[in-house]
Order: sequence, then structure tokens, then C-alpha cells
Amino acid sequence: MSKKKEIFDAMEALNSLKNLVENYEEIAANRMQKIKDSVLQSRDYLSELSEVFVNIKSSYQNEISELLKRRKKSDKTLIPYLQKNGKTLLVFLSSNGRLYGPVTKKNFDYFSKDLKTKDPEKTDILITGTTGKEMFENSYPQKKFEYLYLPDENISLEDIKKLIRIYLKYDKVYIYHGKFNNVVRQTAISTTITGEDIFEAEVPSKIPKEDRFIYEPKLEKIIHFFETQIMSTLFRQTFFENQLARQASRVNAMEEALIHIEEETKKLIKEKIRLKHIIQNKKQLETMSGFSIWDIE
Repeated sequence: MSKKKEIFDAMEALNSLKNLVENYEEIAANRMQKIKDSVLQSRDYLSELSEVFVNIKSSYQNEISELLKRRKKSDKTLIPYLQKNGKTLLVFLSSNGRLYGPVTKKNFDYFSKDLKTKDPEKTDILITGTTGKEMFENSYPQKKFEYLYLPDENISLEDIKKLIRIYLKYDKVYIYHGKFNNVVRQTAISTTITGEDIFEAEVPSKIPKEDRFIYEPKLEKIIHFFETQIMSTLFRQTFFENQLARQASRVNAMEEALIHIEEETKKLIKEKIRLKHIIQNKKQLETMSGFSIWDIE
């Protein structure tokens, strides 16, 4: 294959790749814009809602402690969902697709760092998304975990119910996911949805309160409400936060890819011009050589 043909084929491949990347970037940007306002507007409300949950747990700690003791004894008078297994669940939210930039890797690194600090006898692991499953199996081939498929885009009520049934078995549940800061910056965070810390606080901090509450009808039912309805709402927010961070990360990744394609295209254009000059010089030399032959004769 001639050098000229190689350059032509390489430029054709780059143009095709450029079109593909531009399409990916446009789709990601549209999806990001579609959910961004909803996610950002929900943050403050859900943060304050989770603070009420934290307040309840911290304000009446004695009552909560007594409730937890009854849970451990499998008190039959407790609402069934309030009977826990005494463990912590770490949930890594990942994706089923690729080309989401560095955000999934950042989330996994953060998740792995926390995992190493946990007591393996008191900690269970749940992975969602085929990418996360693959990453975990490669990093921890001997470690047990539960896998659950979740769609990348639209999560159904049934998906949420299935997850909440799992979450309700545990004393504590931490979700590891991406958080959208702006289009160029997404962070990896751990979010508790069981009332230990303020929802989506990047620097978790417990806030003991001196407020006193009167529980009507009783504490058990209030806790049950937070551990079902509110937990579902908080998890749904983490899902869309993660989705928003992924789409923003993909936009950045595609933009970087376009810059790289542009640089490679410029190199090929320079090489094409250089080759053209070489061919022209060769033709001139051949012409001059022909003149020389006629001069000798």
C-alpha cells in the first residue's frame, strides 16, 4: 500500500471517528440538560429532609438504641422491616456502558478505599451495572458480592422496590456514586440513606441535636416511614445524580477525544503536504535528469 493511500485511509478513519464522537457528545449533552435542573433543584430539599432523619436518630438516641436492641433480639412486636441483620451495606453504582470518562473509575477508587477500612464480617457489597461488576471482579477476584442489573437511563418503580427490600435488611447503607459539580468537574462521593449523615454531604459529619420531638403515633412507625418512603426518595436522587455526573463526564471525554482527533488530523495534513512536496521534487528531478540526457547527446 502506497504512503499516499495510507494517509488517505487514516484521514477517512479519523473523520468517521469524529462524526461518531460528535454524536456521542451531542446525545450526552442533551441527556445531561434534560435531568440537570431536576437534580439540582432537588438537592437542597432532600438534604433538609435527610437532616430531619438525622435529627430523629440523634435527638432520641436512647429510644433509638432501645429500638435497635429489640431489633437484634428479633422482637416479634416490631414491624418486620425494622428487624435488621446488624450489618453495613456498601453499594457501588456503576454503568452498563463505556465511554463515560473518568468518573466511574474515580467512584470505584473511592469505593475501594472505603471498603478496605470495613470489617468484612459486618459488611456486604452490592454492585449495580456490568462495568462495575467487571471492575470489582478484576480487583477482588476472591471477594463475595451481590450483583443487580440497573438500566443506565430510566429506573423503574419496580427497580427501586427491589433495591429497598435489600436495603431494609441492613443497619447502614452507603451509596457510592458520582456527583455533578459543573460540566468540567464531577466528584466521587459516598451517600448514606439510612440517617447517619446529611444526604450527599461530601464531608460527612454527624450533627447531634438538642431538639425534642413528640412522636405520633409512635417512634417505630416514624422510623418505618423514613426507612421506606424517604429512603426510596433519597436513593432515586443518588441514581439521577450518578447519571448526571456520568453524562457530564462523557461530554468532557468526547471533547477531549475531538481535540485529540483534531491534532492527529493536523499531523496527517502535514504529512500529506510533505509527501506531496516529495513527489513534486521527485518529478522535478526526473525532468531535470531527462534534460541532462539530451544535453549529453
